[in-house]
Amino acid sequence: MENNSQKGKLVVGGLLVGAILGATLGVLFAPHKGKKTRKNISNKVKKTSKNIKNEIIDDATYLKDKAMEFENIIEDKMSQAVKSFKDKANELLHSNSDHLMNK
Repeated sequence: MENNSQKGKLVVGGLLVGAILGATLGVLFAPHKGKKTRKNISNKVKKTSKNIKNEIIDDATYLKDKAMEFENIIEDKMSQAVKSFKDKANELLHSNSDHLMNK
């Protein structure tokens, strides 16, 4: 079990090192000057963060809608249960009073 954990850590570590190395080499050998490259990176970071923000907002809206649907279902079920309990209680009260009258 520990062997798999160590292999997983090595894989993740290797991926991180590779990503950092790739990004560094990409910046060093970029076809544009430093200022242009930094601007391109900045624009891509802004665009990506905006996309992530929009996805989070969409997911939050979806979850909120689902929670409201669930709340409505629970309220309906609770109302049905309360009505059922009241009906049973009334039924028992009436059957008990009828039973007492017959004695």
